[in-house]
Amino acid sequence: MATEVLRVLDRGALSEELERAATILREGGLVAFPTETVYGIAVAATMPEAVERLYELKGRPRGKPMSMMVAGMEPVRERCPNIPPKAAQLMQRFWPGSLTIVLPTHHDDGSDAGLIGFRYPTHPLAQGLVEAAGVPLLVPSANLSGEPPATTADEVLAQFPDQLDLIIDGGPAEKGEASTVVKVEGDDVSVLREGAIPEWRINQPHWAHVLFVCTGNTDRSPLAAAILERRLAQALGCTEAELEDRGFHISSAGLAADEGQRPSRRIRQVARAVFDPPIDLEASRSRKLTQEMLSQATRIVCMERAQREEILAFFPHRVREVMLLDPEGGDIADPAGQSLDTYKRLAKRLNAAAALIAGSLVP
Repeated sequence: MATEVLRVLDRGALSEELERAATILREGGLVAFPTETVYGIAVAATMPEAVERLYELKGRPRGKPMSMMVAGMEPVRERCPNIPPKAAQLMQRFWPGSLTIVLPTHHDDGSDAGLIGFRYPTHPLAQGLVEAAGVPLLVPSANLSGEPPATTADEVLAQFPDQLDLIIDGGPAEKGEASTVVKVEGDDVSVLREGAIPEWRINQPHWAHVLFVCTGNTDRSPLAAAILERRLAQALGCTEAELEDRGFHISSAGLAADEGQRPSRRIRQVARAVFDPPIDLEASRSRKLTQEMLSQATRIVCMERAQREEILAFFPHRVREVMLLDPEGGDIADPAGQSLDTYKRLAKRLNAAAALIAGSLVP
């Protein structure tokens, strides 16, 4: 029988699709669905025959365990009561997200139960499926062993035309790259597979790349970046030039910037007048925001809600890392064409917000 494909027409109303998929899983079926990285195939971990069917279908070696997808911390704690501090730090930084963490687990009597990989996805469909199923789900990537992971429902169907019970077509997977897999045993963290999260981010837990985003990158974002650099340098007791060596990179860009423009005359004037010592923006040049900039940043700070929404429309998995500069969720309006007093008020508002960000980066 041909694999059934269930196309999601409304991402905001998934209850019917999720309940149908959950019923299939509880009955021992196999369901493919999108995550923020690639498509996966889910099977109920509580049904050995279904798990064996998935191993055979993928051609996956039996000695290669499948990761467990969770929608919260409780399933991890149940299987690993003593989560290593290093693992807890990685969970706090990257979950929900594109990181699979392999941990040693134990049976109820305390005996060793082997290693299990856990993944907490950001994709709402993936989270919803885990919750709807009500049973632990093992979820390897939706591909034959040794083949590239599928990133669309059509690619899944091409590899498994009649072997799955259901494919939920939720559109293309957002990243198209498998999750990064790390193993944590005690204080040792090893990267088993580099994927959507670069290895250097795993190995440099204190690294922070803050990217400020506005429209033209000639007023708000370059000044915010310069203020944060000063705040961080003061907090760390170093010069701004030494921030990179301390694990901090601060930059700015604009969604509609013209490349190479100098900051506006007003913002340069205010940067010199309001701050002591003066902030020099003369060397700053505008940059248009790119996907590469977004992928490299660990924190993306927007001036307006519309800017945040535009970024999240393309990168919904970054919801925890894309934020507004105003801690109360308001817009910091573009001051272009306004009075000098407006620019001065902007500088003070940026300074207050930068102080909060610096405090969150340097305890």
